[in-house]
Amino acid sequence: MQASFANRLSTNMYVENSEKRVNARSQFFLLQSDGNPISFYSFRPEDVVDAVPALIVDLSSDGLQILTANAEALAQKNYKLELVTVGQVGSGKQYDVHAVWSRPDGVNMRTGFATEESSELVKDVEALLSRSGDRVLRCVLYPN
Repeated sequence: MQASFANRLSTNMYVENSEKRVNARSQFFLLQSDGNPISFYSFRPEDVVDAVPALIVDLSSDGLQILTANAEALAQKNYKLELVTVGQVGSGKQYDVHAVWSRPDGVNMRTGFATEESSELVKDVEALLSRSGDRVLRCVLYPN
C-alpha cells in the first residue's frame, strides 16, 4: 500500500513566535574568503538605538572601509568609530571618522572613511586583528 503524502502536507504551517524574533542590536554578515563562506555577527550597545553594528574589511594609512548591512548609504557623514573586542561593546575607545564614499557590496553597503587619527587607529586595528586571527574586525558606528 502506498502512502499519499499530499494529504499530510499543509501550506498553513504554524510558526512559533520564537521563529519571528528579530534582534536590532545584532547584525549578521555572510562573507566569502577563497570561495568559503564565513559568518560574522556584529553588535551595538543595547541603549544606543541609532548606533550601527559593522565590520572593518579594509585598512590603509589613508583610512578604512567598513561594511554595514544597510541597503542604502549611511544617513550621516560624521561618526564615532568604536573597535569591538570580545565581550566589549559600548566601552571601548572611540575615533572620529568621516564617510567619504559608499557603494553597494552584495546585500551590504561598503563605505570608505577617512580619519585624522589614522596612525593610531591603524595600530589599534592591526593589534586587534593579530590577536583575533580574523581578517575583519567588528566595530560600531555612533552618529556624531
